[in-house]
Amino acid sequence: MVQAYIDEIFSSIQGEGPWLGERQTFVRFFGCDIRCRYCDTLSAAGIEDVEKEQSACRVQESSDAFTYRHVPNPVSAHHLTDHCVRLLVRGRARPVISLTGGEPLLHCDFLREWLPEMKEACTIYLETNGIQHEAIKELHPWIDRISMDLKLPSATGLKPFWNEHEKFLAGATGSSLFAKAVVTADTESDDLLMAARLIAGHDPGAVLVIQPATGALAPDPGKLLALQAAALEIASDVRIIPQVHTMLRLP
Repeated sequence: MVQAYIDEIFSSIQGEGPWLGERQTFVRFFGCDIRCRYCDTLSAAGIEDVEKEQSACRVQESSDAFTYRHVPNPVSAHHLTDHCVRLLVRGRARPVISLTGGEPLLHCDFLREWLPEMKEACTIYLETNGIQHEAIKELHPWIDRISMDLKLPSATGLKPFWNEHEKFLAGATGSSLFAKAVVTADTESDDLLMAARLIAGHDPGAVLVIQPATGALAPDPGKLLALQAAALEIASDVRIIPQVHTMLRLP
């Protein structure tokens, strides 16, 4: 039986991007293949104390109460379905499950088994760093929406991933995709313009979200507006959207 290491399962609103405010059930996977300097989920990235962090998965008790219990890791596809179903908010809208992390696509074998069942009842929303291009080629038939990070080297402090991003976009054809670029006080405009060219080349109508980093890395307002104006010369839909769930003190 295929299993996965999961950090937490919880119900909240989507706090980023064009589906901002939509109620979703989140599955946060352990493990990431990169370490951005602005990362706000270091435990899920498996960077701190891996064995300690991975020993248990935190599961919200109900969709309307912020109480949690812990279940053993790794989690099977069957048990993950049970945990998610309990947290779905019933109503007229089709429920949405958000795969986040860490990097969910590192769990490709698990998702290959689990997603076909879940897609029958739920919209599948993937949050990814846009690097695992082989995994997205295999999994995209079961993914409805993709929130793809475009990793700007001047913001992440890492090497460029432009080639990986381009291959990822080619493999993601058929899913509804928007791109997100986290910007910091150190972000260079050339990096954002490269991101705009990539997303416009994939889909001229796709949304590019400029997401300001917080805390000491936060860019000033004037820089945000200047970056947006420059990107709008290349991409048709460029929006500045901060992390709203943190402002509302939601998970």
